[in-house]
Amino acid sequence: MVNGKTIAIATAVTAAVAGLSYIAYFDYKRRNDRQFRRKLQRNRKKAEKTAQKVSTLSLDDINDQALELLNIVTKEKLPETPEEKEQFFLAQVSRGETLCGAGPAGYTEAACRFYQALMVYPNPVELVMIYQKTTPDEVFKLVMAMMAQEVRLKQSRYYDAFPTPDKFVSIRDKNKLAGNKAKTGDKEVVTPDRGLFATKSFGAGEIVYEEEAVVSSLLPCAQNGQFCHHCLKRIPGAKDRVEEAQVESAEATEEVTEEAAVEPAEEPVKDDDEAKAEEVEEKADEAKAEDTDEEIEEEKASEEKTEAVAEAEAEIEAEAAADADETKEVEEEKPKTYAEVASTEPTPEASAKTSAALSCDKCDEAVYCSEKCRQDAYDGYHQFLCPSSPSAREFSQLVQQSHELAPILIAKFFGLLVDREKKKELARALGIAGETTEADKYSTWEHIECMRYLELMPTAGDAKILRKLCDIMMHSVPGLVEFVSSDRFTMLKGKLDYNSYAVHSAADVPESKDVVSDTMRDDRSANAVGTALYLISSHIAHSCEPNVQAVFEDGTDKIAIKTLKPVAKDEELRIAFVDPSLAKADRQKLLKASYRITCACPKCESEVAEEEAVKSEEPVEEPVAEAKADEAVESVADEVAGEEGEITEEEGEVTEDEASENDDDFEDEEEE
Repeated sequence: MVNGKTIAIATAVTAAVAGLSYIAYFDYKRRNDRQFRRKLQRNRKKAEKTAQKVSTLSLDDINDQALELLNIVTKEKLPETPEEKEQFFLAQVSRGETLCGAGPAGYTEAACRFYQALMVYPNPVELVMIYQKTTPDEVFKLVMAMMAQEVRLKQSRYYDAFPTPDKFVSIRDKNKLAGNKAKTGDKEVVTPDRGLFATKSFGAGEIVYEEEAVVSSLLPCAQNGQFCHHCLKRIPGAKDRVEEAQVESAEATEEVTEEAAVEPAEEPVKDDDEAKAEEVEEKADEAKAEDTDEEIEEEKASEEKTEAVAEAEAEIEAEAAADADETKEVEEEKPKTYAEVASTEPTPEASAKTSAALSCDKCDEAVYCSEKCRQDAYDGYHQFLCPSSPSAREFSQLVQQSHELAPILIAKFFGLLVDREKKKELARALGIAGETTEADKYSTWEHIECMRYLELMPTAGDAKILRKLCDIMMHSVPGLVEFVSSDRFTMLKGKLDYNSYAVHSAADVPESKDVVSDTMRDDRSANAVGTALYLISSHIAHSCEPNVQAVFEDGTDKIAIKTLKPVAKDEELRIAFVDPSLAKADRQKLLKASYRITCACPKCESEVAEEEAVKSEEPVEEPVAEAKADEAVESVADEVAGEEGEITEEEGEVTEDEASENDDDFEDEEEE
């Protein structure tokens, strides 16, 4: 009987013979068959032309080709379970590598396979970096173009899916609604100018929606140990660390001064009699100490007996209490009213526990209002930014020198971005993700991409901060160095400057010498303790006569949009980026410098009309009439000056006569 080993060897030998036979046949045809050689040359030239065509494609051609390929691959169904995704990924990558090896003719299909593998990979940024190093340049460009087209298509559907209907607002293009168009070459293009509109009517003083912050940070004035570094809430009972440090330093200075003022007294020389007396006193003290030790031992023994008795009594009482509890369980418990619960005063120990600020285990700079805030902050970003690390300390110093909060917000943003995506993937793997909406399909980064931003110029300080940021986060955030370029870092700063809000607090905020240059939407209605970025509220436009206002009712960075006047359905929501009580010139100056906008709201238009009306009411005289009036005024002034001179001379003469008469009278009085 033939065994399996013999069959395997025979099969391998047969395959090898067949392969060698084909090689010999191919070589024979290439040498002796002219038509076969011509066919090979035609295929080679065709491949070269295809490669040249792919390499010389313009950007528009690549984008058009990428869009066609994207429409094809999106019809393919992607796997859902982690096991299926892993198998699908390996199969797609293997197929793409095989197609790349076949030459330029397979580049198009290879790009599709690599793109599909990218769709199921948990860390797309990392895979893109691998593609850039391992795939041909033509394939990589096509994959990136497909990703860009997918982003554009997804953005076009973004405003239909976000915000969700339960927020009662929608993002709409005002120019599209008005039919405004801008010409670009031979085409007419609708220029987007989006705003946030109400989907139902609201009365004055109503809350339109509430929203959690994407990322937030305390202002330097609030980094005194009294506010939570994660949710920005005022910590009950927390003391100002700056004031405590000042008090401690003042007390230490006083102690040093007092010690320096006290001079050591000189010890007198002791006689022999005095020395003997001291020895006697020392022996007497030792005897008393022995007696005292015996008394202490007796007291300890009595205390042990007392403790034993107390423990026995406590056991008896515990048994009695257990019996009472069993009896109470049979009876129905009466629920306490809100007044009873509110009137119950906590013990001093409990109030001390609830009011104490929780600090980081490794540093004393970051404090939190709860254990949840401390854990969320550490998982998201504090593990990178904790000052206990030398790199993080250097990063913090660079940020302080720049007088900006944007670098801190960007560092927090990337840490939170990775942490949220990990938690989402874990929830999917465990099957506890729940139902997802169309809005849930968009990542936080895709939300940020849809925001407006200010175009800023990168600086040398930005380059230093970016390098240090990559140093402290590169090991925990793969691909960050390649993803966060200088241009992207500057773009993120521009988005933060245009869309961030000032977080207000009802608590008193101490003044600080450290002033930040970051721009934030602040109507000065309350004290600002921090700055935060929001996904929905970033789309609200400015007005010096706003119909809504940002409020923070729970004292955290959670924003609530509250109406200042009745808002009708389909009416645009507008908020004040600056203090609306300022003069028009000051408002316009701030808006132009901070947001590069010229406000044309009804309030500004009415104030402009009033200024023009005042100018029109002022009398305007002709130049000739003004010249004549000036001459008349000068002549009258000369006449008045001459009369005053004559009067002064006459008064002077009278004064001299009176003086001589007074002298004569004085002499007569002396003679008498």
